[in-house]
Amino acid sequence: MKMRHLEIFYRVIEEAGFTKAAIAMRLTQPTLSAAVRQLEEAVGTQLLNRLGREVVPTEAGRLLYNYARRIFALRQEALGELELLRSGSKGELLLGGSTIPGTYLLPKLVANFSKVYPQIRVNLRLAATAIIAKDLREQRIELALIGGLVEDKRFVSLPCFGDELVVIVSSTHVWANRTTISEKELGETELLLREDGSASRRVFELRLKEHGVVISPEKLIAEVGGNEALKQGVLAGLGVAVVSKMAVAGELARGELVALELTGGPLKRVFYLLQAKGFKLSLAAERFKAQVLANEEIS
Repeated sequence: MKMRHLEIFYRVIEEAGFTKAAIAMRLTQPTLSAAVRQLEEAVGTQLLNRLGREVVPTEAGRLLYNYARRIFALRQEALGELELLRSGSKGELLLGGSTIPGTYLLPKLVANFSKVYPQIRVNLRLAATAIIAKDLREQRIELALIGGLVEDKRFVSLPCFGDELVVIVSSTHVWANRTTISEKELGETELLLREDGSASRRVFELRLKEHGVVISPEKLIAEVGGNEALKQGVLAGLGVAVVSKMAVAGELARGELVALELTGGPLKRVFYLLQAKGFKLSLAAERFKAQVLANEEIS
């Protein structure tokens, strides 16, 4: 069965005859008649009763017409949905974010985006930078907002926001009355660190390396998979940690934690919007990317 023959059959019934159908489709009546005959041969039964100028569907014709009506309605619906997708006003946006930008920046960015494009469904995945980069390589997401530069030629990295890392101690810690701490002192105290693959941990370890400091295994109390666990560990007196200032704003304001700066200078980093090279972004992703870069505030 050819779809063109089915469409002609459908239009003949819709227009109540070959004459009007031929005019509507800009085809000759013989062309329409031949198409219907070929359709009848394909399905093995008569579909139309031709009573002079009047055309009446047979029982088989009525059955096929009902299916044809549903088929062509779905076709129009599909074309409409594709047009919405092409115009960027509908679809799904697949985003990834490492812990800090994913928790403290992406929700606001997504909320602003959704106000403009409410029909676009946003799917957001949060994980450590290394995991998010893997998702991007394997095309499970289109864009990622991460907390550090990924040295991978398969990615395009666009700097977009800034962040500062601080050393946090509990309000009862011996360092609680201090405002700064040296990199050397940090290497000699009990530390809580994020897991391997975390951008904030990589930035911190690079700073220590620049000052010739190596963390001894006996000083590494725990490696944890999130900033909340780091905060709770510090509050419990297990040790000190280095986290984004954004992640502890509430605890600092309430006096539960104290933030110290490193004597080597502020520990700053840049967030990057990451995309895979050679991978065509959807229009929704292109618009989200433009929104993020328009809000560029590198500190």
